[in-house]
Amino acid sequence: MVAELDGEAAGIDPRGKRVVVLGAGGAARAITVELALAGAARLTIVNRSLERGQTLVAHLKDRISADAAFEPWLKTYRVGDEVDILVNATSIGLYPDVEALPDVDLTSVRSDLLVCDVVPNPPETRLIKAARARGLKTLTGLPMLVYQGAIGFEMWTGQRAPEAVMTSALEKAFSN
Repeated sequence: MVAELDGEAAGIDPRGKRVVVLGAGGAARAITVELALAGAARLTIVNRSLERGQTLVAHLKDRISADAAFEPWLKTYRVGDEVDILVNATSIGLYPDVEALPDVDLTSVRSDLLVCDVVPNPPETRLIKAARARGLKTLTGLPMLVYQGAIGFEMWTGQRAPEAVMTSALEKAFSN
């Protein structure tokens, strides 16, 4: 089966980490559940919809006993120096709106912050570019898309997915 993306691709183990996740939709739910199961110390859900954000936090607390909190995203969200991982689990920056940037302030972040963006197209979102410009570690949405495809491939064929070939094909497709 496909190797799980447990921080290996980013060189970080989520165990004991404080994570801020932007968004409260399906991607955010999957990501926060996996982070909680992997031992993340604290999950903060930041979302514009109060109901969706509060529902996700309740799910994490009730079903997984995660240390989770909700913060409404009413203005620019300031990422503090206590945060270890920032995840954009929204569609902000997704093709064709590639100039969009999540309304976050990265000026007070720690130098070892990992910034992740689930947006696969383009792999180099404005958020990823802004994080790299600050010298921060990043993880693009491309691995998530590759692993989703690899899981489907393996389920249908019973064979190991050619992840490197899939990654190369997506990089080529998105570079056009």
